[in-house]
Amino acid sequence: MKVFKFGGASVKDAAGVKNLVRVLETVGYQNTLVVISAMGKTTDRLLEIGATAVAGDIDGALAKLDSLRQFHAIEAGGVVSPQAE
Repeated sequence: MKVFKFGGASVKDAAGVKNLVRVLETVGYQNTLVVISAMGKTTDRLLEIGATAVAGDIDGALAKLDSLRQFHAIEAGGVVSPQAE
């Protein structure tokens, strides 16, 4: 079994995710376990959001959370096409 762990810098954006796919296409998927951690700096941003909320700034935490959501939506759009509604 092959095990690949991708995280942080290697999946920081759409280009990194596309590269991950190329790597897997090259080595094959059979008997392969892939572990993907948070995109670059996402864990740090989640900790910051939590700290902001704990400090009582709920609006600020929600704004930061929305910014993080938007970042992921934009990067996901660079990897896959949005489905037609």
